[in-house]
Amino acid sequence: MLQKVTFPNPFGFSKLTKEEIQSLQKKYNFSDEYATFLLEQNGFNDLLFFDADYKSFTTNYTGEEPWQMFGGLYGLNSNSDYYDLIEAQVYTIFESIFFKIGTDPGGNEFVEVLQGDKKGWIGCIDHDLYITHDTLNSFLEEVEEETDYENLNQLSLEELTKILISEDFGMMNFHAKSMNQFLANCFIIKDQTILIKDLEAE
Repeated sequence: MLQKVTFPNPFGFSKLTKEEIQSLQKKYNFSDEYATFLLEQNGFNDLLFFDADYKSFTTNYTGEEPWQMFGGLYGLNSNSDYYDLIEAQVYTIFESIFFKIGTDPGGNEFVEVLQGDKKGWIGCIDHDLYITHDTLNSFLEEVEEETDYENLNQLSLEELTKILISEDFGMMNFHAKSMNQFLANCFIIKDQTILIKDLEAE
């Protein structure tokens, strides 16, 4: 039988102060739910999880088996470049559009949407579509060259976000409508591996 991870659990990183989190939230504009996650959990290291007696932090899961692999949720003061929340934000061309919260083993990143009517939603973006670009403008120029989209760099952040997360664009796979829903529903255990459930699988 498949199991589901429960949050909060002790497999994050060192505890943070409210002041640290408020300062970070002011800078990056992530949701209050994500701020609460940082306060209660501060990341999630699945290696620590599986090395421990984790059964008391799981519940039974009877839904559809997911396909999306999980790598980790970033945290502050993680002492690891792989799990470091601030380090993750340095290498992004989608500043003010997506806030990186984690990764899968292949380098695709879990993000919180920062703009538009889906602000606060959690999804995974396909890094193969933008990994060769150092700037957002460079990425948008290539998109315009290869598609029918025009004048993307003249759009507002909300308008651009709507395109980037659309099904037609094909870069985003949504998992939850909020951070709380993501934590409550999406972390499924199979054979010492964590898989992340799609929003459509509900």
